[in-house]
Amino acid sequence: MIRDRVNPPTEEEFSLILPFMQQRQWLGIMCVIAAAALWSLGGVGIKSAQAGAFAIAGLRSFFAMFVLAAALLWQQRSHRDMPIQATLARRYVWWGAASYALTMIAFTWANKLTTAANAILLQYTAPIFVAVLARPLLDEPIHRRDRWAIGGCFFGMAWFFLDRLSSSGMFGNLLAIVSGIGFAGIAVCLRADARSQSPTGGTPPSSLVLIALGNALAALCCAPAIVASLPLPGTTLWLLAGLGMLQIGVAYVLFAIGVNRVSALESTLLAMLEPILNPVWVAFVTGERPSVTALIGGAIVVGVIVWRQLGKTASV
Repeated sequence: MIRDRVNPPTEEEFSLILPFMQQRQWLGIMCVIAAAALWSLGGVGIKSAQAGAFAIAGLRSFFAMFVLAAALLWQQRSHRDMPIQATLARRYVWWGAASYALTMIAFTWANKLTTAANAILLQYTAPIFVAVLARPLLDEPIHRRDRWAIGGCFFGMAWFFLDRLSSSGMFGNLLAIVSGIGFAGIAVCLRADARSQSPTGGTPPSSLVLIALGNALAALCCAPAIVASLPLPGTTLWLLAGLGMLQIGVAYVLFAIGVNRVSALESTLLAMLEPILNPVWVAFVTGERPSVTALIGGAIVVGVIVWRQLGKTASV
């Protein structure tokens, strides 16, 4: 009996399982692609909104909370033994939420000061900052490939500053890097939170709670700017409602569904559609085009991130 249980499935059994596995994987792929496509609309939405950066960031997060709250309620119904209050009592969730709020505000502000391509591509240096922060904060080693990737990313980032930028454009690039550091902080806090929990399980997952809390913090921080900007044009209000509920809320829910059905490499590579599509939408709608040096720097950054992820997957 014991031997039968550990035997691999027969060819007939595998033929019955395979279609289900393929359907599950394809669902995951489509969810991640849809999430990346929605995320890529952030640049053109921010550029088109007739409001200040802080008001835009706050209202996007405010409207996103409606979708995320619904997702949390659904999760709570499925896991009644895992109360949300238990997650909110964990300090790394709050630190991660603060990092998320920093990311949202810095990215929105960067889009108002520099090109959408610069903002999104510099934010995508986040995995390199994860490698840098993981050493002192999580005691995780920095491998040889990580060191090369860190150097390559900083080399790619330097290309963004070779343009003849105004002082505001330069500050926008720096804000985009800050948003990447904030995004890295989210990943580091999620890892630290997972390590602080009992290895036997039984604790509620923190990612969705962290994202919802981060949006609440961003909306709260930007509340004065929101009040000062009122009344907003109706088109801008509808645009920001769509950005919040779809581009943030629905996108994160789709990504959460998809990432559990595909490999880490697949989710990383598919999510790379965001920095590729983001400047394309902006170019179509506003006519803004990235410079040649920004395109070179962006290609280096994206290439290095993919190369690093391929190496990590191969070593597992």
